[in-house]
Amino acid sequence: MTVVAAPPLGRQQERNERSTNALLDAAAALIVERGFSALTLAAIGERAGYSRGLVTARFGSKDGLVGELIERIVGRWSHRNVLPRTKGKSGRDAMLVMLDAIRAQAERDPRALRVLYALMFEALGPDDALRARFAKFHEDMRADFARFVQRGKRDGSISKGVNAAAEATLVISGLRGIGYQWLLDPDHFDPVPALAYLHATTADRLNSPT
Repeated sequence: MTVVAAPPLGRQQERNERSTNALLDAAAALIVERGFSALTLAAIGERAGYSRGLVTARFGSKDGLVGELIERIVGRWSHRNVLPRTKGKSGRDAMLVMLDAIRAQAERDPRALRVLYALMFEALGPDDALRARFAKFHEDMRADFARFVQRGKRDGSISKGVNAAAEATLVISGLRGIGYQWLLDPDHFDPVPALAYLHATTADRLNSPT
């Protein structure tokens, strides 16, 4: 009997990573093309060229897959690439780094941002798990922006009279309004200049007179 050696662990890990990325890409494409209702485990597997069983084995459930997709778009992007760039900066500059990164992402990878916004607005529907996930997402984002404002008030880059919680809410409301208009009318609304204007007006509003 011929014994076939198992592939090296590194090669297997590469296969796993490749199939995981293919499944997440398939999920993102389905959301953009057909909406959240089309996002079934069977459809994801078929679109990616894998079985439904692999989708279940890799993510456990549709909610698990959606969580990984959100983490892929936002969590890894902000924690690995953006938040480190705010270290050592004034509170005002740190906030502007975050806003400019969002603008750059809309310019560089609009599909990922469209998927994120599509899921956000889908969270207004009956899916309690999705609603809870995005409620926590926005709570964390408000806390991040509020911390930057508080830092700026301490270091003098932001006016002392600025309300940190209110400012965080205002900025995120601007982001979501831009996202909604983009999803509603993508052929006639360009989010990139709108995000650039939000960046500029936030910079002016937060500028300390001292």
